[in-house]
Amino acid sequence: MDVGERGATAPAAWSCFTRTSDTLLDHTYGDVLGTRYEYDSHVVNHRAISPGDLVVLRDGQLILGHGVVEDVVSSPDVKIMRRCPSCGSASTIPRKRALPRYRCNDCKATFDEPRMTLTDVTRYTATYARTWTPLDSPLPVRALDTVYAGADQQNAIRRLDRTRALDMLAVYGGVEGALEAATLQYGSLVAGGHVDAVVRRRVGQQQFRERLLDRYGATCAVTGAQPEMVLDAAHLYRFADRPEHLDDGGLLLRADVHRLFDRLVLTFNPKTWTTQVAPRLLERHESLAALDGRRISVHESRLPDVELIEEHHVAARARWKDLARV
Repeated sequence: MDVGERGATAPAAWSCFTRTSDTLLDHTYGDVLGTRYEYDSHVVNHRAISPGDLVVLRDGQLILGHGVVEDVVSSPDVKIMRRCPSCGSASTIPRKRALPRYRCNDCKATFDEPRMTLTDVTRYTATYARTWTPLDSPLPVRALDTVYAGADQQNAIRRLDRTRALDMLAVYGGVEGALEAATLQYGSLVAGGHVDAVVRRRVGQQQFRERLLDRYGATCAVTGAQPEMVLDAAHLYRFADRPEHLDDGGLLLRADVHRLFDRLVLTFNPKTWTTQVAPRLLERHESLAALDGRRISVHESRLPDVELIEEHHVAARARWKDLARV
């Protein structure tokens, strides 16, 4: 069952605590960092997350990255709950050093072992894999102190001020984080596109890359000769719709340029074979000007399929119109 629909309400932003790296807990959570976030109906704000919302993932110490929710689904489940033997509260925490091992946050009682009970819950799974952007250098969680929209302190899912959250990611998120934050700030993500081409593992991808290296040499189609280790084999079409590796349907792109190309903020003009960068990004990121107006670094006899370049160009221009409306 799909949940979390808000109709025409503007997208929200959330800070989500993930236990994927927590070794103190003796029960399993289904979080997969960079792919999905799982929570249940005992979590405050469990019904609030919706497709289109920005989620910022954190653990106990660090902000790890961010993404946009693609879908939220729910299902019935049973959860083992730790409860205080004195008051029955589920707000019990294991202590690292002090004894007794457990303490109740509500009645303050301490005890060696909690009372374990089975409780019916609704489990929610929010997926965000296609837009996941890890931080190059994870930030301490205190960086969120001025970004929270409310004063609550303990909730696993806390509402963020969306504008302040995007500003923070633009400043501290590195090149990719800044790009994604700018894109989210100035327009909505376009469905489809080429994002899947960089997040899915594909049979034959390594062989495809080797064929492109034979065809083009260690040369990025935008930035010219590069170390082979930084070059990606980029498909010019959505591989999920056309699962085949065509030599004239790919280019070698430096990894960061590949990300720009797949996000439809850099494209080639099919008439001149020169690069074009989204004007909105050029206004905000002067360094990207070096990538704009460059002749493709490919010999004319080995240019890729022009129809595929035209399709990418049309899709990119459509996205730029969305960005320009703001």
